[in-house]
Amino acid sequence: MKYTSLGTTGVHVSVLALGAMTFGTGNAWKLGGLDQEAVDRMVSRAIDAGINLYDTADVYDAGESERMLGRAIRPYREKVLIATKVRGKMGEGINDVGLSRHHIRIAARKSLERLGTDRIDLYQFHSWDPLVPLEESLEAMQDLIEEGMVDYPGVSNFTAWQMATLQARCEERGYARYQTAQMNYSLLNRDIEHEVLPFMRYSRMSLLVWSPLHGGVLSGKYDRKSSPPAGTRAGDRGLFFPFFEEAKGFDIVEAVKDIAKESGATPAQVSLSWLLSKGHIVLLGARTMKQLEENLGSLDVNLSGEQMARLDELTKQRVQYPNWMIDRQGSGARNFTVEPSPWERPGKI
Repeated sequence: MKYTSLGTTGVHVSVLALGAMTFGTGNAWKLGGLDQEAVDRMVSRAIDAGINLYDTADVYDAGESERMLGRAIRPYREKVLIATKVRGKMGEGINDVGLSRHHIRIAARKSLERLGTDRIDLYQFHSWDPLVPLEESLEAMQDLIEEGMVDYPGVSNFTAWQMATLQARCEERGYARYQTAQMNYSLLNRDIEHEVLPFMRYSRMSLLVWSPLHGGVLSGKYDRKSSPPAGTRAGDRGLFFPFFEEAKGFDIVEAVKDIAKESGATPAQVSLSWLLSKGHIVLLGARTMKQLEENLGSLDVNLSGEQMARLDELTKQRVQYPNWMIDRQGSGARNFTVEPSPWERPGKI
């Protein structure tokens, strides 16, 4: 296992993390249906592999994911970091959702109870809440930190301007800075490269990648000629999620398959290796032990420069304004070279 720093903290986390969205037998999103015995085995194997970051959310299977993860992780609690999220609807009440102080404090207490722990290592706003003043949400999070219930704050599914506003407010008030953003990123969706990733590099935040195989599409088990079979995520839900442009998307999948054959790897391992080469933290969301083992094998896949270039070229997106104007201006005609900062080259242990 390789490790990298978490934001600007002194904490180091494994570059592969285990996501718990598949934990829970009543999963309405039909993502896994893993019972406690299966969860225990998966967590134990992840621990053996050196994974020390485990991510869940209160809305995953209505809290059952947190409960199962808490039970499985209990023997290893002091060796690992637990990440969870707040924002989603957790009841029928009008205030059982969102990022109000009221909901955040109740949600944090209940997450701690389900996880069976006295602190949340990384507590993340699951998405922006347009109905609540940002200052209220930040104050509530800061209170949790000062009370010892939360160690580090993070966000998920935020835009760049939302993250910039949040970090600026924290700096103005002397609050703890937000260390991570959990975003969708893969060979089938490089949208965050336009604005989100540049801001995260500037702000020294770590990226946690969710759905790195794009709902299983990059594992190569789907094709453009047939409908997703029953028993798969897309087949059970009747749609692909995250969404993607299928015409070009399946061209990308075919290229991934070709490179997998060249490398003696699987399409999933190639897709994960591409992400790991970018220096990000990748969340694995396995439904079976076989999938987990396959995904762990991505650490041993070393794509050549030519293979990386093929994938980059095939999946790159049109440069959006004003970025193409900025690119034309270059460095402002300066006649010297500036070395990239350490944050442009994430360190690994």
